[in-house]
Amino acid sequence: MSESLRPVAVHERIATLDVVRGFALLGIFLMNVEFFNRPLADLDSGLPLNATGIDYWAGWFVHVFVRGKFWTMFSLLFGMGFAVMLTRAEQAGRDFFRPYLRRTLALAMFGALHYIFLWAGDILLSYAMGAAFLMVVVNGRPKWLLFLAVIALASAAVMGAMTAAGVAKLPWPPFVALGAPLLLFGIVAWVLRCAPLTGLRNAGLVLYLLPCLLMMIGGVLSPQQTQGERERAAMAGAKTPAEKAKVRESIDNAAKARKEHAEEIASEAATLSRGSYADVVGWRMRHLAKQLGQDAFFSASFVLGMFLFGAWFIRSGVMVNPVVHLDLFRKLAWFGLPLGLGLSLVAAAIATTRLPGENDGLFTFSMGLGMAGNLAACLGYVGVLVLLFHSRFRAWVAPFAPAGRMALTNYLAQSLVGTTFFYGYGLAHWGMGRAQQLLFVLAVFAVQIAISHWWLTRFRYGPLEWLWRSATYLHVPAMRQRNMQPA
Repeated sequence: MSESLRPVAVHERIATLDVVRGFALLGIFLMNVEFFNRPLADLDSGLPLNATGIDYWAGWFVHVFVRGKFWTMFSLLFGMGFAVMLTRAEQAGRDFFRPYLRRTLALAMFGALHYIFLWAGDILLSYAMGAAFLMVVVNGRPKWLLFLAVIALASAAVMGAMTAAGVAKLPWPPFVALGAPLLLFGIVAWVLRCAPLTGLRNAGLVLYLLPCLLMMIGGVLSPQQTQGERERAAMAGAKTPAEKAKVRESIDNAAKARKEHAEEIASEAATLSRGSYADVVGWRMRHLAKQLGQDAFFSASFVLGMFLFGAWFIRSGVMVNPVVHLDLFRKLAWFGLPLGLGLSLVAAAIATTRLPGENDGLFTFSMGLGMAGNLAACLGYVGVLVLLFHSRFRAWVAPFAPAGRMALTNYLAQSLVGTTFFYGYGLAHWGMGRAQQLLFVLAVFAVQIAISHWWLTRFRYGPLEWLWRSATYLHVPAMRQRNMQPA
């Protein structure tokens, strides 16, 4: 293995990344703990309506200062890891594609097992999809991607026209779902060919911010009336019996969809809070296909965008030698945090809770604005952490590093502890108040930091990091510290 691509040795690690990764783990846990106590079907509804007092303000704090900021940070770090691995492969003159493919497949396996057997709020499957998309845009030929996109979209247009004309009823939407990302990936691949370095940054920003902009535009253009007002206006505008019947059918379908969603939330809550472990696993397996479909869009836009942006941080040298780029991190801290948190505060002032049929447009605009702010706030947090780590306040943030070095192990451990503590088949603390949830997170994460420090004084890798590296490089690295070669 001396001349081949190998795992990054401990002394070769970029220590700053471990600190940022550990901090991101804490933020992710602060967000995830709510959905160890709340149905995931309610994920896009914002703050719960029944929250009051200190629980409301704890939820509001997470909504503004945490929500969305830390999975973006984790995604940024994943993109950095990709770039580190690619750079080392280039320097060694060795193959990159096959180890990275094995790494991605192993991550997908971790994600699937996590989803089915631990918790349905998994992010690893999204990362595995994003990693696959990253390989497409980095290695794919732009002209072929664009050619396939044109074929798919043209086919969708023909099928749609034939369906509209009543000639045939054809399944044209799947062609749109295939052609749209291919078109986007082709454009990104072309940008990366034309500008390998700045293309990473610019394409990443566009992929992330474009859906945010579309959400805001959609929110503004949506009718601002309540569902009842819209229904009454539609019925008043219908002149013929056929038109009235069509409006009535639309109203009935909307009411049915709202009822089904409410029933889905209630069913999930009952299963998780009172069901057996077998009941919960069965529920997750039934919902896995639906989750994969949702993850595909999320991964093709937000996750891929952050991966590309993270790769820029490494390829540009910014995170490889952060001491040289402290001015940039100061700018990120001074401009990113006020901008990002300012947008989050404005978004929260507009709407924090979705009221179906009442404020859909405003809430959609608020979510788009908040997601745009998440990126700026994420970069601001990273800037602050890097500055602290390279200052006399280093001791404040250095304890996050061991947890960051064992990020995969700690992430899955959080799901194991959280679901066991809160779900009905475990200790059944489902429904704990939001403020108490945050105290629970701080206590568990403090234990994780202590365990991570203890573990890494004896072993080179966390247990799941060791397994992941073994699958990636088809080589079982030495685990105990005494087997390490001196730097």
